[in-house]
Amino acid sequence: MKLYFTAIILSLSIGVFSQKNIKMVMINGGTFEMGSNNKKFKNETPEHTVKLDTFYIAQYEISFDDYRAFCKVAGFSDPYGESGFPATNISWRRAVMMCNWLSRRDGFDKAYKIVRDEKAGIFEVTCDFNSNGYRLPTEAEWEYAAKGGDRSKGFMFSGSNSPYSVAWFSENYKGEEHKSGELLPNEAGIYDMSGNVAEWCWDIYDETYYRHSDSVNPKGPDTGDYRVVRGGTRRDKMEHIVITRRSYLEPEKKNLYIGFRPVRTKSY
Repeated sequence: MKLYFTAIILSLSIGVFSQKNIKMVMINGGTFEMGSNNKKFKNETPEHTVKLDTFYIAQYEISFDDYRAFCKVAGFSDPYGESGFPATNISWRRAVMMCNWLSRRDGFDKAYKIVRDEKAGIFEVTCDFNSNGYRLPTEAEWEYAAKGGDRSKGFMFSGSNSPYSVAWFSENYKGEEHKSGELLPNEAGIYDMSGNVAEWCWDIYDETYYRHSDSVNPKGPDTGDYRVVRGGTRRDKMEHIVITRRSYLEPEKKNLYIGFRPVRTKSY
């Protein structure tokens, strides 16, 4: 009851906006230190200053219910999952397609232009970052939101320096799947950005990108074979659900522990 009451207070005190089934939190633009200087995980070094514009991000990971509705309309086979739980087993390619579907459903412009020809092995995506539609977060947007945006208290995990109250990971998930929002949110009112289900980002993955990253609204490298995955999963050890950890996967691959949460650019 205490955790539930705290969550209600946070939802009331932090701006939460609803589009259909997707509750969005506004993250005020600002400057933050991205990455770390941890020599053990060299792909998240060096720590560097990044400035971001204001954006909205989903308060919860995309649900299986929304994903199943998308698959039905798109003609994909029945997805793996259970009602009320986060959607997983989603490729990056299918995630960007679903973002466009969500935009149409909720009355926004599409953020992605997709050229798709499965027989020819073509899947090309360009993103209009000025669109008001749903899209995957850039890696910088993801990390800034996970840290609580301009409300950040500098926690190691998303919402706390102790993961037990904010994250499902190898030491507390007990072999079970968990719904989004069962634990406490972070400073911005966002749930499960550490552990539970890992999340796709827009960016192409480059182990050394932080050494030459843009300092304002970075969008990742122009070329590469993998896309960034952030947040860690319920099966990961504590050190792998720290906010700054980076992972990656081929965009056409699926994983039972990877889903996504969309963002939207703030229109002025």
